[in-house]
Amino acid sequence: MLLPPKDASLFISLYSSLIGFAAGRLGGVEGIDSLESFISATNEDRAGARDELLNNIGLIDEFVKVNPHTLSPKELSSILKFKNFISGNFFVERDLKNYTVFLHDDETPQAYGVLGLTDEIVEMIPHPLPACVSAVLLPWKDKIICDGLILTYSIHLGDEMKEKIKQSYLRAKKHGIITSLESRSTK
Repeated sequence: MLLPPKDASLFISLYSSLIGFAAGRLGGVEGIDSLESFISATNEDRAGARDELLNNIGLIDEFVKVNPHTLSPKELSSILKFKNFISGNFFVERDLKNYTVFLHDDETPQAYGVLGLTDEIVEMIPHPLPACVSAVLLPWKDKIICDGLILTYSIHLGDEMKEKIKQSYLRAKKHGIITSLESRSTK
């Protein structure tokens, strides 16, 4: 499932502005030092600049304080919520009607219901599900979205591993699939 086009467009605009700003403040990251260079960069370079932002999360507060694009208070509030991101390795376990399930398989597995921006998440993964990915999940309008900069791993999962992932999903589902990150404490 996807965000409505208007919401996806707004997210992309705000997120691109934030990462371009952060890359500029960091002296240029992966050849990116502004919104314009972020837009023209490769996905790999965008992901590198995004990762640097997440490693320097205080730049979100600086962006909001400076407000270089004269954004509205509501837009700035949405950007501040990005600090509640989750990043790491996930199993994309299944694609359901209302979202795609990302499974974080720790001691206590957690399942996240995630929306795509402009492309269905499963269409961005060149492997059958379940698939192992590295991704960033972000809060957006009381939903969880993936920023679209997904790294997929070419790992063949055997039947035993697929069953283990399915059982982890079922355990996580008992506790409820998480569909919002907005109530998490800010990093």
